[in-house]
Amino acid sequence: MFTPLDRDPLKKLKGERVFQVVDAETFEILRKLDIKTKLEEAGYADLSPAVRPMAHTHDERYFYFQLSFLHGFIEYDMEEDRITRVASLPNLIPDTPQEVYVNDSAHHGIALSADNTTLCVAGTMSDYVALVNRETFEYSLKTGIGEKPYWVTTSDDGEHCYVSWSGTDQMSIFHYASGQEVARVDVGDHPQRIREGRVPIAWVEAQGSLFLP
Repeated sequence: MFTPLDRDPLKKLKGERVFQVVDAETFEILRKLDIKTKLEEAGYADLSPAVRPMAHTHDERYFYFQLSFLHGFIEYDMEEDRITRVASLPNLIPDTPQEVYVNDSAHHGIALSADNTTLCVAGTMSDYVALVNRETFEYSLKTGIGEKPYWVTTSDDGEHCYVSWSGTDQMSIFHYASGQEVARVDVGDHPQRIREGRVPIAWVEAQGSLFLP
């Protein structure tokens, strides 16, 4: 990831890059998509075929893939079996060589609201979060908040997205509908993957009792 292996003529050194649909019970491979071929068919042969984080609609028809070095994402229609659109988001570091992109990640983190209307995107190298209208791909950028956003997760209620700022040791919570950052939390060193969880009240009470006199 820290050598120019994605540049011609060395792309083949990265090996096969595919997207697979696998049966969770049997581990049988149900579908296997050669992203390089699909990009070429759609007229985007210049893009890296390496899939990064992704999101999909509830009916699993439309998938939204981030790709190495792409400032944006692609839309894939599983029924038509083709790339239908490419969302181009701002590259705020146009003079930065790809070799110094963090783990080949122009963007790394994407999630979809519960109503399938808004995508929340981590612009990792450009230090922004983009809230993107799924129908039009119009977007609003959230800048000046933190550094190196590196994961996005939708809340259990489907109304918020959580974003980790790996460079500034915080996470943000954005409200999909309003587009506002509603909370920011200091966390441990270099947060990346984040998930929503619940702690049973009995655990909290038991933990609290350890500190009672």
